[in-house]
Amino acid sequence: MANTFASDAAEFDSTAMVFGQKRRSHGIVGFVKSVSERFAASRQQKVDAEVGRFIESHGGQLTDDLERQISRRFGSSAGQW
Repeated sequence: MANTFASDAAEFDSTAMVFGQKRRSHGIVGFVKSVSERFAASRQQKVDAEVGRFIESHGGQLTDDLERQISRRFGSSAGQW
């Protein structure tokens, strides 16, 4: 799980703090949630890879026009990266 770090200095030092620790669910609910999150992460990785290939096949540089094409082609799933 990802944690969020905050610091009042440019580098992390003794003032760094951890926020947002999530509690794990137990039992069947936790299992189903875990499996669901893994499926969603796997799908997102596939979409990210496909968008990356699309960008590379169109010159490798993200432009306003290419961004519009990506939105049309991949819909809302591409907007999460």
